Amino acid sequence: MTSVRVGLIGYGGWSRIAFVPALRQHDRVVIVSAAAFSEASQDRIREELGPDVQVYGDFEELLDGPELDAVMMAIPDGLHEAAMNAVLDAGIAAYYEPPLADDPVGIRRMLKRLVTADQVTHGDLEIGYASVIRRAAELLRQGAIGVPQTVHLKLRSNWAQFGGPDLCLAHHLGPWYVDGLNSIIGRSPDKVLVMDGHGQPGRRQFHSLVHFDYGGLWGTIHLNIDSVDTLETTIEVTGDEGDLLVDYFRNTIKLRSKSGPEGETIHVEPAMPVVGGWPGEAESVADFLDAVEKGTPNRTDARMAARLYLTGLAIEQSKETGSWVEIEEVAGLG
Repeated sequence: MTSVRVGLIGYGGWSRIAFVPALRQHDRVVIVSAAAFSEASQDRIREELGPDVQVYGDFEELLDGPELDAVMMAIPDGLHEAAMNAVLDAGIAAYYEPPLADDPVGIRRMLKRLVTADQVTHGDLEIGYASVIRRAAELLRQGAIGVPQTVHLKLRSNWAQFGGPDLCLAHHLGPWYVDGLNSIIGRSPDKVLVMDGHGQPGRRQFHSLVHFDYGGLWGTIHLNIDSVDTLETTIEVTGDEGDLLVDYFRNTIKLRSKSGPEGETIHVEPAMPVVGGWPGEAESVADFLDAVEKGTPNRTDARMAARLYLTGLAIEQSKETGSWVEIEEVAGLG
């Protein structure tokens, strides 16, 4: 493959500030086409991507257009299922934003399609690709804080104003933030317990606390999308010999031990230039391109994504029952 021919489905903020800058870090990429629903967005495509890019009004037209090796999708949640189905039908490699659908029934339906798809599929889960997360995982493997005992992720943001699908908040955001926990400690949870939150009517909360059983290691995610803070994400891991605190956006790790209680702060330079303000996004796109161009395995493939979505479905069930729920095995989807 001399170059990777990419089509963009959606040309809103995330495509413009993250996808396009990440793609432009690679000489091997040609953006062939882009689809957007509004005339203003279509005009923006022509202005920002140039006259050689074919412009379409919807994803069906784009998929029927010039041949593509891959598509990258950033569209409203309510369109995710239809667009993903169309791309899977077309057999084109897909880079997509969670969730797979905007309700639990649709997500389960799409999971069965996802795990049986022949083409490359790649969930956009930038947190797990961030250099600071990978460095923290390495420190844990090296025993920097002894045996890990708890891991706690905290998100604070002002996203309540933006709305969202009628999903439990920890399910909607889970693919990104549960992956953050899993990536640091190197395993997936066995079961979950939701401490129901508060916020708007329906399933979605503005605050949510979820506990995870990692087989003797206990994890939590605490999500607050109606915060005074505009955006903060931290992960704290405690061990029997110390603790570490990861500041995702500041790319720092505070490491302390019983032998060195004053600790040290480690700055971790991102492996690639940060796009969209989110460390790891450019690395995620690069991993997808490698999978498409070279046939190499990608970290966030269908089975890995399915484990995260099954965790999300268990979160929905725990929200209903108020009790611990075991997470299904991916093998059961076939």
